[in-house]
Amino acid sequence: MGFFVDRDGAVTPAAFLLVVGGVLVAIGYQYTQDDDYQSTSHYVIFGKPIQLLIGSILIGLGLIADVWRRFGNTSSSVGKDETLAFLPAEEILNELNKMKHEGTIGDSVASETEKKEIEKLRLKKSVNCLDALAMKCGREQTRRNKLMAKAKTEGDELNVNIAGKLSYEQHELEILCQDAVYIVLDLYPCNDDAVSAAISLLALIAKDEEVRRRHIEEADKFGLNVPVKAMRDALKRAKIQDAEDSEEARKVEWRSAELQRKGCLMIGALADGDPEMATKLVDEDGLKAALDAMEWYRFHSEVANWSLWCVFCICYDHMGNKGSLVMKLGGIQRICRAMKDLPTSLDVARHGIAILFDLMREVPENPTALVQIRTIALNAGVHDVLSRAMEEFDDSVEIMMMGQQMLYATGYQGNIPHYRPRET
Repeated sequence: MGFFVDRDGAVTPAAFLLVVGGVLVAIGYQYTQDDDYQSTSHYVIFGKPIQLLIGSILIGLGLIADVWRRFGNTSSSVGKDETLAFLPAEEILNELNKMKHEGTIGDSVASETEKKEIEKLRLKKSVNCLDALAMKCGREQTRRNKLMAKAKTEGDELNVNIAGKLSYEQHELEILCQDAVYIVLDLYPCNDDAVSAAISLLALIAKDEEVRRRHIEEADKFGLNVPVKAMRDALKRAKIQDAEDSEEARKVEWRSAELQRKGCLMIGALADGDPEMATKLVDEDGLKAALDAMEWYRFHSEVANWSLWCVFCICYDHMGNKGSLVMKLGGIQRICRAMKDLPTSLDVARHGIAILFDLMREVPENPTALVQIRTIALNAGVHDVLSRAMEEFDDSVEIMMMGQQMLYATGYQGNIPHYRPRET
């Protein structure tokens, strides 16, 4: 695929030359099989049909074009992004390490314009490195999951033999990706494109056990504070951007919101099913980062949706994190506000109600806290929020069941909406 189609899906010039040249060579060869192929009707040059000669030249040019596309311009250490998709993950990481060890651009570059141009290319290459790793990791994880699923169906779950079927050992590729993420965040902690690519890749590998272990046990190198801080700093930059009503300003706002959505996805994926990791993320302001993103982009349904999902992953069945959410960060008020601002978003309603339900359910070991939480929820207008969501999505079993139980438990005096399935 790399020879015939480039990374954008377009046919390469080398492939075009090869195909045309191959056709001409085939035509010319066919003429050579005729007894009278040297007749002038076949346009003979040097005793050979002209099609054969031209086709051979085109094939040679195609091969040269492909070599140039892959390895050309090797004099620049930052201009070979086209080859990244074909490199092994180890070599991609080596490219990032080279840029890290090169440090800042020295005085050997004559002008400031040249320095800016080289730094721009280095930034682009760093982002492309992370994108290439994300592509490789996604494919490898998909292949691995298919092999594991096949092994389970064949009853070989305890002894899954995947040797030779995967390009990397278990955890190997994810560790390389984690190393790359922290190199780029160290090089470009204040660039939104770099931070977005790094956070996106970190979310992709967040479920890996070895990646999580390194976050906790090797916090000096892979501390959770680094990506969380990068996410929060990006939000601070977004807040001071000029509020222009232009197409370019809207694109910048969308990219900033997308970065925060990816950040919430990353934090939630890291915390999901791991109480120790969830506790550490709260300590590093990960919960606050998700809530702040939801509050600032309060009319972006995807940001709110993934922020609420992140909050649920951090706080579910975790009393300490629930206390931080309710008592320190005003989480209930913020959740109710998000549901009011986005009343037609099913995902926002579902995740918001799931969090409220988890917060307000019976806790035998701490009944006083439950009373406090329900009082805060009532003061935040939870009755109005729940009834509106249930009326809007009365065909959702989850929303209706959790909503009805919360309304009953908190003494709601109005008419409680009932489940109404949609006719198919």
